[in-house]
Amino acid sequence: MQIYFGVGCDGAVFPDFPGQGQGAVDASVVGPRGLLRALEIQLGLTGPISNEAVRVAAYAKKIQSLSSRGSCFFSESFDSDPWATAQTLLAWRDDLIAAGWDRSPTGAKRIDDLASIENEGLVIPAGFADRLCLAIGSLRTSPKLALQEVHLVTPRELLPPQYQRLLIALEACNVAIIESKAYEGSREGDLSRAQNFISTGKIEPLTADGTFVMLEADTSLMAAEAIADWLASGTDDELSDTLVVDPDGDTALLDQALAARGLPLLGQSAPSPWRGALQVLPMAFAASWAPFNANALLDLLLLPRPPIGKYAAHVLAYALSREPGQGGGAWTRAWAKIETNLQDRFKDSDVAEKEIAERLKRWKEWTTPTSHRRTEGMPASVARTIAGRVGNWAIQTDGGKGDPLLLSVATAASAMGDAIEMLGQDVLPALTIDRLIEQVLAEGATNPGHVATAGGLRSVAGPDAVWAPARRIIWWNFRGPGDRIRPAPWSKRELEALASAGCTLESSAQQAARISWNYANVVKMAHERIIFVRPALSGNEETTSHPLAHQLQPLLIKPSSKISWRAETLLDDASPTFAGRKLAREPISVIQPPQVRGQWSLPETIASKLQDRKESATSFERLIDCQMRWLLIDVLRLSPGRFAEIPGADQLLGNLAHEIANQVFQAGVTPVSDIVRVQASDKFDDLVSAIAAPLLQPEFAAELARAKVKVPQALAHLSRILEKRGIELVGTELERDMDFADGLSVTGRLDMVVRHPSDGVGVVDLKWTKSDKRRRAELKDGNAIQLATYGAIADGSETSAVTGAYYLLNQRRLIAPTGSFLADDEIEPTRSLSDTWDAVVATWKGWRDLAQQGIAVAAGVEGAEAHFPSDLGFEAKKEPCTYCEMTGLCRVAAENN
Repeated sequence: MQIYFGVGCDGAVFPDFPGQGQGAVDASVVGPRGLLRALEIQLGLTGPISNEAVRVAAYAKKIQSLSSRGSCFFSESFDSDPWATAQTLLAWRDDLIAAGWDRSPTGAKRIDDLASIENEGLVIPAGFADRLCLAIGSLRTSPKLALQEVHLVTPRELLPPQYQRLLIALEACNVAIIESKAYEGSREGDLSRAQNFISTGKIEPLTADGTFVMLEADTSLMAAEAIADWLASGTDDELSDTLVVDPDGDTALLDQALAARGLPLLGQSAPSPWRGALQVLPMAFAASWAPFNANALLDLLLLPRPPIGKYAAHVLAYALSREPGQGGGAWTRAWAKIETNLQDRFKDSDVAEKEIAERLKRWKEWTTPTSHRRTEGMPASVARTIAGRVGNWAIQTDGGKGDPLLLSVATAASAMGDAIEMLGQDVLPALTIDRLIEQVLAEGATNPGHVATAGGLRSVAGPDAVWAPARRIIWWNFRGPGDRIRPAPWSKRELEALASAGCTLESSAQQAARISWNYANVVKMAHERIIFVRPALSGNEETTSHPLAHQLQPLLIKPSSKISWRAETLLDDASPTFAGRKLAREPISVIQPPQVRGQWSLPETIASKLQDRKESATSFERLIDCQMRWLLIDVLRLSPGRFAEIPGADQLLGNLAHEIANQVFQAGVTPVSDIVRVQASDKFDDLVSAIAAPLLQPEFAAELARAKVKVPQALAHLSRILEKRGIELVGTELERDMDFADGLSVTGRLDMVVRHPSDGVGVVDLKWTKSDKRRRAELKDGNAIQLATYGAIADGSETSAVTGAYYLLNQRRLIAPTGSFLADDEIEPTRSLSDTWDAVVATWKGWRDLAQQGIAVAAGVEGAEAHFPSDLGFEAKKEPCTYCEMTGLCRVAAENN
């Protein structure tokens, strides 16, 4: 058996195996983990490998036991953040074990404290360092190994000390350790000159022959276009021995450019803890803390694969977006709707009742769990239950298909359960749970949908994974800072004490030497050509030079070395030459998008959509603002695509005040202010939890405290005005529908309808706003469209709009037109609410008739006023909309930009 060993070869390597492309029997290329696993099999040391979270939990338990009896250097840190402290100390301990520490005191305080942890009761599960030391110890008995040769990819003197000790132990078992032969490199051209400079430091002027090229681009997108064009311009044979080195480990952007040209995909995907399915675990815990986190539950429900049925998730998400809380009307109606749906689905099943009950129970465990305050922590049994629930969901959803993402979720959830069990605590602090989740998700998962396709193009995730020559090498994302050196946490005195005890840690200089060799080795491994690709921006930040670029700087500063090529050249040159290839580019016809214009033609089907539709105050406001916006949003029902989101604090406070008013004001009686105030105060807390739970979060504490005082006082103030004037309450939150002439049908939900003994019916619209300026201006200018609409449909016996008023809860102001029986703060209007309603109807008729003729008009576009109907009640706007989500369709945004 032969093994080719390199420090960075535990993953994709180039080439895949020895044998000059012909394959090899009983030979493989491995890194430290692969070599250790092979030795463990031969030495009979195989066993389950513990998750790191379980090891940290065991170490934390040992530290807890030790700290309870005395003070250690880490005691204060452990008291503040047990998990993070244990995690850091375990990493230090593993480094020492790997370097040869025998767990004994050395006379240095911190190391002696770590030794005390080692001797404290529980034995922690073995980590990589423990397994490596065990294998080295087993080799000292000179066992018979099937392993015959170890070929070194990395020079022996550059290997970390623990691997050098392993090689010595293997040599004692008659395993040949073979140093890799130095590759001669290219024999001519700029590439040869660069390789010679790296080896000897001799500077020879570069001739820009395309064998050694720096590709520079403003963005990675432009760089990907250039590289994809270069690869596409070559033959299949030239593609087959081309290697892409991507230190970031993610080739998604480059793969998009390759796919557009029919080239094979590299399929590299960097592990990330933020993949959708992995978020189920932290979301499940976030939804179990008090106060109820509506955003966390909404995110859980909106996942592509939610943990409950998709229909149920859709219904509950919509309910949360309307009333973010649990126990309110929307939440109750949502569960009733879900149960009805299940009954319809299982109506023909013999076990319908049992199946429905089981599903509802399971879904409610996800969506209405028992809440625990973060300040008090969570019982360990509950935390294990949540982790187990997530793991079971992942396994059931996978259904044996082997989805790597779902299996990662199941593994993380299982590890979390094991770690909680290992900690042995009855109650877990919130911070510990957060750290646990971070730990089990730390490794993340790759994108299962991003895979390589068949073809000669290859990719590796780092320069240390290149162990044999490649004809052409592309170093993608050739930017700083490069591989980082791990700083040692030990002082000079501590290092000397460790060295005296036979524990030799790798120095920063040794790490730097190995990293530098890896960089230079990639250049030497190129046989025909190497291209370095450096984008100027990474995300929205400027990139820095790669350390290898600094090393090559003496070679690059020569005036004759014109080896840099701008990717943006592709935008100006129809047939540029880059890296020895002529990039053939073909012109494409430019298709102009629809241009902005004031008038648009509508399809004939629009007439049918205008029939039998109901308008509302909101649709009237959009229509008066812009006919095209009304057509797109209200008639054609287009939307920006947002499905559900939690309202902001101001809207939540408004919704809360409306619901409190709905519950404390009794229909058919004149409100009594003292009763209203007491009842509003009593209902406040329950209704916050039921319909406005986000207000319970710490960031809204000030707003909630003010509202808890203001809302009852405001409602009591309103009731006092009504009580003083003998005004009777007809009802709150009343649904009204009314048909008018010319086919106009209007619907609305009225906050409050009242009746005066002599002046008749009126409407009060409750508003929670930071300023009263807008509502005052509406009444003064005769633009109170919402109030006029509600007045028109409030009482079917009236032929015109009844009087109305805005009650501004935050300011405790009841504002109405002068002369209204509701006016406490009078506003002199330019036209009455009845006249405003007539103007609304006239405007609706003018724009509706124009739409029936197949014409749409975009307000704010130059020349649009020529198409305005002549009999509008509200003057159409001649300026572009201040805000509109549809400007990409009417193109007014293109005009303004």
